[in-house]
Parts: sequence; C-alpha cells; structure tokens
Amino acid sequence: MKNKEIRNLSLSEVQYRNSDNQNFVGVISGYAVVFNKASQNLGGFIEYIEPTAFDGVDMSDVVALYDHDFANVLGRTSADTLKLTIDERGLYFELNIPDTTVGRDVYTNIRAGNLQGMSFGFTVVSDSWQNGSDGVAIRQVDSIGQLFEVSVVTMPAYQDTNVEAIRSLRMVADKQKMLLLLDVYEKENAE
Repeated sequence: MKNKEIRNLSLSEVQYRNSDNQNFVGVISGYAVVFNKASQNLGGFIEYIEPTAFDGVDMSDVVALYDHDFANVLGRTSADTLKLTIDERGLYFELNIPDTTVGRDVYTNIRAGNLQGMSFGFTVVSDSWQNGSDGVAIRQVDSIGQLFEVSVVTMPAYQDTNVEAIRSLRMVADKQKMLLLLDVYEKENAE
C-alpha cells in the first residue's frame, strides 16, 4: 500500500434521510469522486479523474470511513451497507449510517453542515502530466488500480463532490399520520 493516495472532496449537495432499519440512523448519498473536475491545489499540482479511470476496478469490498480512520467504519460494499455506482458524473455512493457513536456523530454533523467533504483512498495504474498555464502541474488520472475506501471528511480536495442525507418516505408518512391523529384527538377533546 505504499502507493496509496487519498483525495478529499466537497459535500456541497448534502442529502440525508432517516432509515427505516433500526440498525441504521440514516442514509447519506452523493458523489465521492467526480470526473473531469479540478481538485484543489494538492501541493504543487491539480488533479483530474478521467471518466474511464474506474474501468475494471474491483469494488466488491470497499469500506466507508470517517476521516480515513479504519477504526471508524461506517459501511462496506461486501456487507451491502455501502453501494457504489459509476455514472457519467462520477462515483456515486449510498451509505447506510450505522447506529453507533461515530455513525450518529457523522450523521448529525452532515445534517448540520459541519462535515462538508468526501475523500477516497486509491492506487494509480496510469496517469499523465502537463504544465498548466499558471505554472502549476496538471495530473490526469487515467486508470485506478484499487479503490480502498471512501471517507466523510472535514476538508475536501475536490469541491464538486457532494453528500446528502435523505429523509425517508416512511418518516414523512408517519409524521402525517401523527398530525392526523393529533387533529382527531384535539377535535374529540374540544367537544
């Protein structure tokens, strides 16, 4: 893993929802990687990820973490608590946040807007470099070898990624039922 790289991404479009499953506090989703979008300056270079960079990458056992810490596991593709799909925009994820201390803290901080970034840990098979017009090198990642993890982080390197907590339809329906029952109760007690 000596060639493992980590990139942080912005969570500009947060989606979250409460979960119908008692083992989870909620679900977050968004883009952990975006294609053809510039990273922040990563210490002398700016990076772009090609849309074909994930071709052939095995994503059957990728973990979702908080701040790249393997002690703070939030989900895993092999456990079906993390789903990863590639589309024209990038690497989309949906994560069932576990009902754990770190899970509740991460979920609450995403909803509050305190956590605003995604990151990913990976190895590179092939890339290309060129000099930018401003003197900052530009790296194009053409092929990723392995994707180890995606992480919810505080400071992103890519501003175009996002995460959202999505409110469940069941929760909305339950709230509507509760309001209806409250209305009926108030009418009965007003008489």
